[in-house]
Amino acid sequence: MELNMKERKTYEVIKKVIDGEITREEAMEQLQRSRQQIYRFIKKFYTEGEQGFVHKSRGKVSSNKKDDNIIKELETLYLNEYYDYNLEAFYEEIESKYDISYSLMVSEFKKDDIISPLAHKETIKLYNEKMNKAINDEVQMQEEKIELFKSRQIAFEKAHTRRSSNMYGFGQEVQMDACEKVWFGNVVSYLHLAVDKGTKKVLFGWFEYEELTRGYFVLIYNIIINYGIPEKIKADNRNSFSNNKNQVDATQFGTICNMLGIKLETTSIATSKANVERENATFKNRLIAELRHEDITDIDEVNKYLNEVFIPKMNKKFSYEINSNTSKMKPNHYTEEELNLIISEKYTRIIDNASSIKYNGKYYVPIDSNTGEVVCFIKKTQCTFLITYNAEYWCEIENNYYQLTELESREKIMKKEKDNNLPLEKKKYIPPANHPWRKNMMLRNHH
Repeated sequence: MELNMKERKTYEVIKKVIDGEITREEAMEQLQRSRQQIYRFIKKFYTEGEQGFVHKSRGKVSSNKKDDNIIKELETLYLNEYYDYNLEAFYEEIESKYDISYSLMVSEFKKDDIISPLAHKETIKLYNEKMNKAINDEVQMQEEKIELFKSRQIAFEKAHTRRSSNMYGFGQEVQMDACEKVWFGNVVSYLHLAVDKGTKKVLFGWFEYEELTRGYFVLIYNIIINYGIPEKIKADNRNSFSNNKNQVDATQFGTICNMLGIKLETTSIATSKANVERENATFKNRLIAELRHEDITDIDEVNKYLNEVFIPKMNKKFSYEINSNTSKMKPNHYTEEELNLIISEKYTRIIDNASSIKYNGKYYVPIDSNTGEVVCFIKKTQCTFLITYNAEYWCEIENNYYQLTELESREKIMKKEKDNNLPLEKKKYIPPANHPWRKNMMLRNHH
């Protein structure tokens, strides 16, 4: 058996020692071996000759080597169904079905030019060079590997390390953000996400086709129902959270936080809400692939899968247990009906002379929710028009809530009945010639 480069170098250095060309100390330095190892090599030279320097494991099949058929099966499965999963996520899907370690799977995949979307820059560079050369040299290659190579050309985001923060209790700071991407199907959508800083737990997520304030309403409603009322919410400076003068109380979301006793803080620095930014990156790396693999394209089904399957799985893997002793999450004492009114869009309106409220060109009258009767108020009574969490129309007048019903037809002006005995036109008054006003006017004209 021929020696490889490393074995050949060792043999030639030991031969020089025996021939007296170099000392044992020089051999130790050149081979980076101990004195005892040099003595062993010299003994091998005399007893076994050149073949004594061949590694004893060369040419033998390792007892730990897995059946090649298993590797090929996993590679085929990955290339055809899980090609956009990172290798760790793929292994989590198959580990219960295949008797193979993660490290072995990755090393075998790498040998066959299958790398993760989250591979390091140097690995990506070498992989690109190798694949480009093979394509340029027209080397026959599996079609699925070529497709995988093309998908790996997109920019990758490095995995991040999650660290526990004992400085923050659960609910002490909840970070919110929306991430724009083609998450499912072929259309851009926005993932609204809420993440707790202390436990790294994703509290809720919600997809909309646009970034909407109501998307954040869904987040805060479900956080309160499922966990309680957080101490603080941190978000960016979007219009949903802050107006042009950075006044959070002047926004719809800020008003809700004020009513619930939540401190709302906004920032333009992404690193100030690093937890939700990291989750966005993690979700990009995993959720898009899962939605494609599960063939889910309907937004309602996507939201269901997100909160019932994906988020619980991510929290189990990445988040920390809630410590009730350090928790800052306040218990929720509101009913769902009360939250429906609190988490709402609010607009100031004036009752008109027909005891109705105008919104978006339509007119509504307040109804007593207990009796179902119309409640009348005097003209110019100020009220608050509400679009509730459940998309119902209500109003608040003098600290009382009334449901609104639309008027199908309405006279814009309440006209008074005419008195037929009155003349149709009022007689015009003409002052007499000796009236002081006329006298002054004639004097001015005379001069």
